[in-house]
Amino acid sequence: MRRDSFLKGAFILMIGSLASRVLGAVYRFVLPWLMGGGDAGAYGMALFGLPYSIYSIALVLSTLGIPLAVSKLVSEAEARGSLQEARRVFRISIFLLMGLGAVSSGALYAVSPYFVERVWQNPDAYYSMVALAPAVFFVAIMSAFRGWFQGLQNMTPHAASQVVEQLVRVLTMFTLVTVLVRYGLEYAAAGATFGATTGALAGVIYLAVAYFRSHGDIQQESEGNDADCGAGTLALSTGELVKRILVFAIPISISGLVLPLMRFVDAAVVPYRLIQSGYEVVAATTAYGYLESYSMPFINVPAVFSTAIAISLVPSVSSSLTRGDRGAIRDKAVAGLRIASLIGIPSAVGLYVLSDEIPTLFWRAPEAGPVLASIALVALFLALQQVSSAVLQGMGAPALPMYNLFVGAIVKLGLTWFLTAVPALGVRGAGWATVVGFAIAVVLNMVALGRKVGPFSIVGLFWQAAVAAAFMAAAVRVVVPVLAEMIGMSVAVVTGIGVGALVYGVVLLLVGGVRADDLEMIPRIGPRIAHVLRRCRLLRA
Repeated sequence: MRRDSFLKGAFILMIGSLASRVLGAVYRFVLPWLMGGGDAGAYGMALFGLPYSIYSIALVLSTLGIPLAVSKLVSEAEARGSLQEARRVFRISIFLLMGLGAVSSGALYAVSPYFVERVWQNPDAYYSMVALAPAVFFVAIMSAFRGWFQGLQNMTPHAASQVVEQLVRVLTMFTLVTVLVRYGLEYAAAGATFGATTGALAGVIYLAVAYFRSHGDIQQESEGNDADCGAGTLALSTGELVKRILVFAIPISISGLVLPLMRFVDAAVVPYRLIQSGYEVVAATTAYGYLESYSMPFINVPAVFSTAIAISLVPSVSSSLTRGDRGAIRDKAVAGLRIASLIGIPSAVGLYVLSDEIPTLFWRAPEAGPVLASIALVALFLALQQVSSAVLQGMGAPALPMYNLFVGAIVKLGLTWFLTAVPALGVRGAGWATVVGFAIAVVLNMVALGRKVGPFSIVGLFWQAAVAAAFMAAAVRVVVPVLAEMIGMSVAVVTGIGVGALVYGVVLLLVGGVRADDLEMIPRIGPRIAHVLRRCRLLRA
C-alpha cells in the first residue's frame, strides 16, 4: 500500500475535496434558480437546509467519532508493523458503524414530525427530512472505509470517493428538483435532500471496491511485517480493541456534535427570535436562508483545505507519537497551522471586502451581503480550530478540543439568542455570535497546544498572510469599482477575485510566506515550480 507524507496526503485530499465542493457549489448556486430564484429560491433552500441541522447531529451520533479513531489506531498499528491488527480494528469499526447508522436513520425518521410541528413550525419541511433519513446509514459505512485508508495514510481512495459521492448526489438533485418543482417547493426540496442518500450509496460502493482490490497487497505486506516484528501485536482481545476505539471516539463525537448543534441553534433560534422581534414566518425563514444558504456556502469553501489538513494530521501525528518523535509532532503542528492561516486569512478578508457583490452576483440577493460580512471571519477561525483540534486528537488528547469548542458553543448560544432579536442586527447577530464562538475555541486550543508541543510564535505564523491579504484587499477595492463601470459588475467581480489572488500570491512570495515544502507536496509540477522560484530567489527552504 502506498503511504503519503502528511503534506502530500493533505494535498491529495484538498484536490478531492475541492472537486467535490465545486460540484457542491454548482448545486448551491443552481438549485435556488431551479426553485424559482429570489425569495422563492431562498425559501426553497431553507426547506432544503433545515433538515440538515438535525441530519448532521444524527450523522455524528451514527459515527461516534469512530472514523478518526480507526485512522489513529490503524496508523499506530502500521507504525508498529502490524497490519493484521489494523485490519481487526477496521472490521470491528464497520460493524459498530452499521448498527449505529441504522439506529440513527430510524431515529431521524421518527423525530421528523416533532421538529416540523414544534421547532420549525413549518410543515413544508417534513418531506425533506424524511427523504434525508436513509443517508445516515450509508454515510456511516462509508466513513469506516475512509478511516481505514486514512490510517494507512493513503488518501487517494478517500479523495476519489468524495467526487463519486458528490457527482451522484448532484445528478440526483437536479433530476428530482426539475421534475418535482411543479408540484411545490416542499417536494422539490425533498428531491434535493434525497440526493444525499444516492450519493452516499455510490461512495460506499466505490470504497468497498477499492478496499477489496487492495486486499491482496495488504495481506502480503501484513505477513511480511508481522513476521519481521514477531511480537504479539495481536494480543488485544476484541473487547479491548472496542474499548480503545470508544475511548478515543466518544470525546471526538461529542466535539463533532458541537458544530451540528451550532447549526441546530441557528435553525431553531434564529427564525424563532426573528418572529418574536416582529418578522412574519415566511420572512423569518427567508432571512435564515440568507444566513444558511446564501452565506455559509462561501465559508465552507476554504474549509475544504483546512479539513484536508486536519484529516491528514491525525494519523501522521499519531504515528510520530508512537515512534516517540516529539520534534516531528511540533513541526507538523506548526506547518498545519501556518498553511491554515495562509488559506483562512485571505478567505476571510476577501469575503468581507466583496460581501455585497458576491451574493448579488450569484443570486441577485444584495440583502445577504451584510449577513455574509458578519460571518466572514469564521473562514479563518474555523480553519484554525480544525487544524489545532486535529493535532490534539493525534496526540491522544481528544477531550481538550471537545471542551474548548463546547465553551465557544455556549457563548455562541447566548449571543445568538440576544443579538438576533436586536432590530438593528437581526440575522447578522447570529453571524457575529458564530465568529465569537469559534474565536474562543481557537484561543483555548492554541493555549493547549503551546503546553503540549512547546511555545511557538503566533505572530510568526500569521504575519506574512496578513500583510499579503491587506495588499489583496486594497487591490480588489480599487479594481472592482473601476471595472464595474467599464464592463459590468459580474465580470468586474470575477476579474477582481483573480487580481486579488494574484496580488496575494506575489506579495506572499516577496515576504517569504511560501516555502519549498509547501510546493513540493504538489505531485509532478510542484518540485518544478519550487526549482524555478529558488532560482529567482523568491522561495524559502
